[in-house]
Amino acid sequence: HAISAWLRQGELQAQEIAAPVFDIKILKGNIPSMRKLMVEQPVNFFEQLQQLCFVAGVILLFTPKLPKVPLSGSTRWINENPLIQLTARYGQNDRFWFTFFHELGHIILHGKKYISLENVDFAAADPQKEQEAHDFAVKHTFSKEQEEKLLREHPNSITAEDIVGYAQEFNTHPAMIIGRLQYKELIPYSVGRQFMEPIDLNPVAQN
Repeated sequence: HAISAWLRQGELQAQEIAAPVFDIKILKGNIPSMRKLMVEQPVNFFEQLQQLCFVAGVILLFTPKLPKVPLSGSTRWINENPLIQLTARYGQNDRFWFTFFHELGHIILHGKKYISLENVDFAAADPQKEQEAHDFAVKHTFSKEQEEKLLREHPNSITAEDIVGYAQEFNTHPAMIIGRLQYKELIPYSVGRQFMEPIDLNPVAQN
């Protein structure tokens, strides 16, 4: 019931937005600009990200997480427009961006019929499609090839300074590298903490 209520909030938000016709070419063409926002993370990055989605006919919304809603994000189509609905559940920049690109992957790869509920095990979930969206997010945040290069060149220890250098080389944010390496327990959580910037989108919801 809580998940249904959260999804319904997104539908009501989306109904107030007159988005243009969905155009996958524009959406794909805007990915470099989306990645630039990920790298630079300006104060108004979410509004800029919404606009990059909007001009391609994609509605991007922040809906605060409700109690007992384990969702990080969802993708589905409302009439003729795809809707990405995010919670910023963990409040961390690396998780926010990975979730966004995961949901974007569903739109680009899987068309109108597939519904994504991130971090929720439900009957309609397709493991193959979820893996494809995961791989899409990996590719656009910190690719497997980039990860392999970093680990090959630093097999024993990786410092925060190393990560900053590779982030510049790979055109990504240090948090994307740090989050991946921490998840795989390749670096301690004490490394690079200053780059794991909190994401707070609540002011966006109030505008």
